[in-house]
Amino acid sequence: MSGLIEVRDAIRNFLRKYDEVISPLFRFIAAWFMFWSINKLYGYSELFERGIVVFLLSVICALVSEPMAVLIGSIVVIFNCFFVSKEIGIIALLLFIIIYCMYMRMFPNCAWIMFFVPIMYIFKLTYAIPLIVAIFAGAAGMVPAAIGVFLYKFSLGVKDVNEMLVTAVKKEDVDIYQYLIDNVLKNKEMIMVMIVFAIVILLTYFVYLLPFDYSWYVAIGTGGLLNVLSFMICGVMFEVEAEFGPLIFGSFVGILVTVVVMMCKRLVDYSRKEVVQFEDDDYYYYVKAIPKYGVSEKKKTVKKMTNTNTNANNKQGTNRNSNIKNNASGAVKNQNAARSAGANRNVNRNVNRTGNGTKNVKTDNK
Repeated sequence: MSGLIEVRDAIRNFLRKYDEVISPLFRFIAAWFMFWSINKLYGYSELFERGIVVFLLSVICALVSEPMAVLIGSIVVIFNCFFVSKEIGIIALLLFIIIYCMYMRMFPNCAWIMFFVPIMYIFKLTYAIPLIVAIFAGAAGMVPAAIGVFLYKFSLGVKDVNEMLVTAVKKEDVDIYQYLIDNVLKNKEMIMVMIVFAIVILLTYFVYLLPFDYSWYVAIGTGGLLNVLSFMICGVMFEVEAEFGPLIFGSFVGILVTVVVMMCKRLVDYSRKEVVQFEDDDYYYYVKAIPKYGVSEKKKTVKKMTNTNTNANNKQGTNRNSNIKNNASGAVKNQNAARSAGANRNVNRNVNRTGNGTKNVKTDNK
C-alpha cells in the first residue's frame, strides 16, 4: 500500500508542479477525442475532417473553458447536419438551443458528459458509463448522460436519412421528420438505456454520500451489481436484448476506473477514525475525523566523512606553507642584515675619509 501511495503522491506532485502545461494538454487531448467522435458520427463535411482543422479547433478548446469547448463542438455538429439537409440542420439547431437553455446554463461543469457518452459508445463501453458519471459528476450528470445517449441515437438516425436521400429519386418523397420520430424518439433501446443510467447514477451517488465507513467502496460495488441487474431486468421489460458478455465487461471497466479515481481522490484510513463531541451555548457539535493515507517524508541526516589521506595531505600542505613562510622570513632577515652591513661599511669609509682630511689641514697650518 505504501508503494502505491508513494507513486500516487509523486504523480500528484508532478501534476501540481507543471499544472500550467499539463492542464491545457489534457484539455487538448479531450477536445481532439471530441472532434474525432463528431467526425465519426456526423462526418458529412470534408472541412472538419481535415487534420489541420481538427488540430486548430482542439488548440482553441484547450485555451477556453469547458462549456465554451462543448459549445464549439455543438456548432460543429450543427454545421455537419446542414450538409445532410436543411431539415436535419434546423432540428439539430433547435435541439442544442433547448439543451443549452434548459441544462447547460445551470450545470455548465457537467456539459462534457454530452460528448463523453458517444465516445464510450464508439469504444463499445456503454455499460461503464453510469458508474463513471456517478463518481465524477454525481446526480447532476444524469441529464447530460441521457442527452449523450440521445445524440448517439440521433447520429444513427441522421446517417440513415443521409443514405435515404442519396438513394432516393426525389428528396421530397423522404419524410425526414416522421422517420426521426419513429426511429429516434420512439426507440425502445434508447429509452431503456436512459432509465437504467438514471437509476444507477442516482443510487450509486446516494450510497456514496451516506455517512458510514467505506461508503465509496460499497457505492462502487452496489453500482456495478445494480448496473448488471437493471440492464437485464429492463431488457426483459422493454423486449430489448442486452448482451451479457459486453455487459459484464463494461461493468468491470466502470468499477476499475472508479476505483482508480477514488484511490487518487479519497483514500482514507478508517482504522484511525476519531469522533469528537463538544458544545457551546447554542449547539452540540459531533465531528468525525478520518485521516487520509499518506507517506511521511523521511528525515535526511547529513554525516561528515573524514579521510586520513586528506588529513595527511592537509598536514603536509600546512607544513609546506610554514616552511615557505620561514624561508621567506629568513631571506628577508638576511637581506636586512646585508643592507645593515653595507651601511656600516659606508659609514667607516666616510669616517676614514674625514680623518685624513683633518690631518692634512693641520699640516698646512704649521
